[in-house]
Amino acid sequence: MQSRLVKAHRLIALGLVTFLITHLSIHLTAIAGPETHIALLTRFQIVYRNWLVEPLLIIAILVQIFIGGKLIWRRWKQPNKGFWGWTQILSGGYIAIFLIMHSSAALTTRYIVGLDTNFYWAASTLNIDPLQFFFAPYYFFGIVSIFAHLGAAMHFGWKGKGGIASWCVLGAGVIIAVLIVSTFGGVFYDIQLPTGYLEYFESYT
Repeated sequence: MQSRLVKAHRLIALGLVTFLITHLSIHLTAIAGPETHIALLTRFQIVYRNWLVEPLLIIAILVQIFIGGKLIWRRWKQPNKGFWGWTQILSGGYIAIFLIMHSSAALTTRYIVGLDTNFYWAASTLNIDPLQFFFAPYYFFGIVSIFAHLGAAMHFGWKGKGGIASWCVLGAGVIIAVLIVSTFGGVFYDIQLPTGYLEYFESYT
């Protein structure tokens, strides 16, 4: 049963990691400006934001969280977990919480509130007081957790021989997280939030 869980977890992870890495790569293009980011994101959304793919993506996330929870518990019960064991547990748990919160917020904003979840949706949370004090670490650790989990998977998948590769993946995650949070937080250029986003997010302050 455990080997089947691991195989299922890895199989679903291939699809989700492809989606997440593409998503983060597009977020990095925001360094060039909101217009660049929105243009690329709009093209990418055609692939997954439709009546067929979006429900499958949501189901895949929920199934992955369920299987991941079982595997986290399995790792938790093991003695002498070491750095990568704890990294796998903590990053997996954070990813699960992040995906539930982020996906539900995106679906609510788009289908109930009627706002597009584009550059300004994420930027609003990082440019309106005091929301940024929660969302800056929330996004930062969400991104880092993805790469930390990949690094741990490499470590254990290669029977502890991930070595420098696992650390490089983790380090890349930290750098990417800093760049994305800084960009959406207005470090590289001034961000003028549209009225609709201002009104929506200021209602939470």
